[in-house]
Amino acid sequence: MSTYAQSTERFRCDECGHEMAIPLFCDGCGVDYPERRRMSPFGVLGLQQAYDLADDELDRIETLLARALHPDKWQARGDRLHRKALLAQSAANEALAAVRDPFVRADTLLGLQPEIDDLGRTQLPTMFLMEQLELQEEVDADVAPARKRELTKQVRAALKELRGGLSEAFVGLDGDDRLAAMARARELVDRSRYWRNVQAALRGRAAPT
Repeated sequence: MSTYAQSTERFRCDECGHEMAIPLFCDGCGVDYPERRRMSPFGVLGLQQAYDLADDELDRIETLLARALHPDKWQARGDRLHRKALLAQSAANEALAAVRDPFVRADTLLGLQPEIDDLGRTQLPTMFLMEQLELQEEVDADVAPARKRELTKQVRAALKELRGGLSEAFVGLDGDDRLAAMARARELVDRSRYWRNVQAALRGRAAPT
């Protein structure tokens, strides 16, 4: 996938020179760039391809894109431009969804590594899987409010620890043993899915995909 841009300052329209909010579509003149549709989510958003991203930077980009691609802005400029803007908005939303959550971001980053197919299947410890099964069964039952608060605190602590581990693992991708760092990152992502399922159940929501 292309890593066309690392910052929004590089998004300049070839036709009008406008600084673009998204490299797929010029929010100045309406020219689109279909050859860039296979860019990574990080490239679409003008972000460095890294795990540690600041929330305020993601907020800034989301606000910028919402203003630049708002349907009301383009509806008055004709159906063709309106459709192009809607496609660009959809691509921007997909990119944001791929990097906003730290665990989804980690999964996205792993998928962009050229050696990812060389890794074997992750085998999580049996004890961990059994503990998660017991937690899920407990949460699915009628949990007392005090116990629910206790479990919520436990899940938050576990996810915080996993985020720290992922940050270290992705730093390790720049080291000598990339495959070991990738394997560690993928294990942590796999562990996070179980904890996030428990978190979703505690909140009464559907489990994350």
